[in-house]
Amino acid sequence: MKSVGAEPLICGLDLSKPETPGTLVRATLDRFGRIDALLNIAGAVPQIDLFEMTDEQWQAGMELKLHGARRLTIHAWDALKASNGSVVFMSGSAALDPKPEFAAVAATNAAIIALAKAFAEQGIKNGVQVNSIVPGAVMTGRRSSFLQKWAPAHNMTVEEA
Repeated sequence: MKSVGAEPLICGLDLSKPETPGTLVRATLDRFGRIDALLNIAGAVPQIDLFEMTDEQWQAGMELKLHGARRLTIHAWDALKASNGSVVFMSGSAALDPKPEFAAVAATNAAIIALAKAFAEQGIKNGVQVNSIVPGAVMTGRRSSFLQKWAPAHNMTVEEA
């Protein structure tokens, strides 16, 4: 960003905390005076088997990825309306093909899609464009870690998986 002349606003905040979105939106408006776009991408829901995941682990994933995105969008909504802005919710392919090994990931991502649809309906009335995207697999550290466990259990190498 700096190479093209833009100065980023860096905030070390925890979006699972209910007060954080308001703090982030205020800081953004104080610094830039407007919000044109919001990308809801924060969150890493634990990939734990449906029968092994605790309520606390399940809730922590939902608090960050689902409720963090919901709260942040609500707090930014007036500024997004003023700029005829856009919101993008990042979901995941597990929402479309849930498995027991990552049921919380799938349920949370499906909820993100539904939440985005609800905001999109309101956005039509308020001049805010809202979309949800479901990207394909990307070889991140998290995916690599998952495949290193999954592949041997299915008699495959990581490369084959």
